[in-house]
Amino acid sequence: MLKINHHLSLSKKLISLDYYFNEMINLFDSGKFPKVLLLSGKKGIGKFTLTFHFLNYIYSKKDESSYNTQDKIINTNSIFYNSILNQSCTDVVLLQAEEGKNIKIDDIRSLKNVLSKSSLSTNPRFTIIDEVEFLNSNSVNALLKTLEEPSDDNYFILINNQQADLIETISSRCLKSNIYLNLQQQKKIIDHLIDNKKIDLSIEKSQNLTPGLLLKYNELSSKYKIDNNDSISSKLYKLLHAYKKDKNKALINMSIFLVDQFFYNLMKDNKAKIEFLLDLRLIIINKINDSILYNLNINSVLNTIEIKLKNVR
Repeated sequence: MLKINHHLSLSKKLISLDYYFNEMINLFDSGKFPKVLLLSGKKGIGKFTLTFHFLNYIYSKKDESSYNTQDKIINTNSIFYNSILNQSCTDVVLLQAEEGKNIKIDDIRSLKNVLSKSSLSTNPRFTIIDEVEFLNSNSVNALLKTLEEPSDDNYFILINNQQADLIETISSRCLKSNIYLNLQQQKKIIDHLIDNKKIDLSIEKSQNLTPGLLLKYNELSSKYKIDNNDSISSKLYKLLHAYKKDKNKALINMSIFLVDQFFYNLMKDNKAKIEFLLDLRLIIINKINDSILYNLNINSVLNTIEIKLKNVR
């Protein structure tokens, strides 16, 4: 769907991403910002938050309530921020894939229609395409000319969450920036979010979870009443049945994460069985993926997984 997305749950303070933020604003202020910028990195690491702070910096520069560049904090009194709040912003357009689905060619056509019309302001216009890896070949072909020949005031920021292979014809037309945070930097973000948003964690912290995914899976745990003390079988039962009902791909991703976490903990205590446990883990993950790919009976899949898990009890 083509829409301006509020993302108001994003952190108003930028944590651990200062280097990338400073790089972006220096390019923009020097008149060297690329017409098409590709931000690549793990899902949930903060690429959209980084982009949102960058946009707040740009559009509040002439505002009395401008962006706090010293402390990297969004001023929620700015005209731009409140235009996002009340859905009156015409300078920023967001195109985003639905959970686990391709961006449709109709969305690209709608985007081109929007960009063909003059903005209501004299500001530059930014188009953000989130989860650009979910552009299929037809959508890419429809978008290419727009990327190749953007008007003077149109800029694109493409966000690649690396969940699928990015089509080369898109990648070759961008200036690329790979976003990476070490574990200490990610922990700093997580601690800030938990403290600032008063989040009660119902999921175990893990080095394999980015800040965004930790919050997402924590939200899913709360919604579907998944407790840390539940058995892995019980967790998978709740998640797979929830997926059958809601078709939310995040539930499958969370299932696979929990399987990984379960076997990681097992391997720490059973080093002599690591090869066996790795093989069993792969069998279970493949079974979960096959259940989606081939629309298998969920109870049958869960029964098979339960039988396999008996081998490690």
